[in-house]
Formats: sequence, C-alpha cells, structure tokens
Amino acid sequence: MTKKLLLSAIAFFAINSYVFADEYYSNYSGTAGNSFLQQQHFGTGFYAGLAYGYTNVEDDYYEYFPNSGLSVQTDIDYNALLFQGGYQYNPYIAFEFRYWMSFGDGDYTVSSNYPPLYPTPAGSYADFDAWGLYLKPMYPVSNELSVYALLGLSGVSVTGEPGWDLLDDNDFSWGLGASYAITPNILLFADYANLYDGTIDYYGFDSESTQESSADTINVGVSYRF
Repeated sequence: MTKKLLLSAIAFFAINSYVFADEYYSNYSGTAGNSFLQQQHFGTGFYAGLAYGYTNVEDDYYEYFPNSGLSVQTDIDYNALLFQGGYQYNPYIAFEFRYWMSFGDGDYTVSSNYPPLYPTPAGSYADFDAWGLYLKPMYPVSNELSVYALLGLSGVSVTGEPGWDLLDDNDFSWGLGASYAITPNILLFADYANLYDGTIDYYGFDSESTQESSADTINVGVSYRF
C-alpha cells in the first residue's frame, strides 16, 4: 500500500512537472531569459557521473517448518561505486540509468533466536551489485540548486561463498536528492535511494519459510553534462 501511494505521488509530480515545463517553453520560447536558462545550469542533453554509495542490506528470515519460530537477522554494510548515465529532457524531467558495484567485502552481522542452528557465521557476503532505471522529476530551486526524485525499477544481487547467496531479485525503486551546479557542466549531487523492499515466501515438501529483505543506499558524487 505504501509503495502504491508513493508511486502515485511521484508520478503525479512528474506529470505536473512535464506539463509545467511544456507550458514554460511555450510561453518563453525564443526569449533571452529562456536562452540563458538553457545555456546555464539547467541545460538539456546527456550526462554521466560517478559517486560513492554507502549501502545497507537487511534480511529477516522466518521459518515455520520444520523449525517453527526460528528467525535469523542479517545486516550488511557495503562501500560501493555508483556509475550514472542519463538524458535531461528539460529542467524538470530526466531519464537515468544507475549501476552500483561494491568494492571490498561487506561488513555484516548475523543474529538468531536459536544459536545452535546459526552459530558464528563461517561464510561471507562478499559481493553486492545493483542497477536502476529511473524517471527523474526535478524542480530547480535556483540557477545552481535543483531537487529531484527517482522513480523506477531496480535489480539487486547479494552473493558470497557457495551456499551463502542472499538476494537476487527486482523491485520498485524510489529516491530523493539534490544537485548543485558549480559550473554549467559540472554538478555535485547527493541522494538516498531505496533499491529493494520485498518479501519472498518459500514453500516446499519439507519446509516453509519467509524472507523479508531491503536494500538502501546513500550516494554522494559528481556529474558531467555533455
């Protein structure tokens, strides 16, 4: 329900941004003010960026059969590189692709309400990677500062030693952020993105369990507008 409300709100914002931008260009096309706006920090065109992403993955496992009541909580922190590429259609709308890739092993903890089955872990979750494809509605606060939302689809993979893979799934993704143009072509940005928030139910002949997982990232980086 929360996802549907958030999706509706951001979609409403995106549609209204597009309509406003279209009206803006219709009213001011060919004027000096509009020319200045296009040539300065809110120009259109392709852009690419690189960022550091602090990423947290949480996983809650609940077993109903054969070990009724068993729960295992896993928490992993990753350092990741974010590669960004996109196209800005106008000052209010962009389309963006992102790819995250961890560097170094994840820092993780595992806890259980039944330690005999889950003692101190012998494995590790070494690799995290994710992708996201987004509609990016924006609002220019000033010539330099712009705030934006991210709305789209993402895929997340958390893997490790054999038998220790944790997550490999797609989900609705959203985020919020801001960018600041230090030159007409170079922008600094910072944002938060929810990459995954889902539940998977497992049913088998001799087992029944539920896995609730989430992945969130905070990113700080720089973009270059071509």
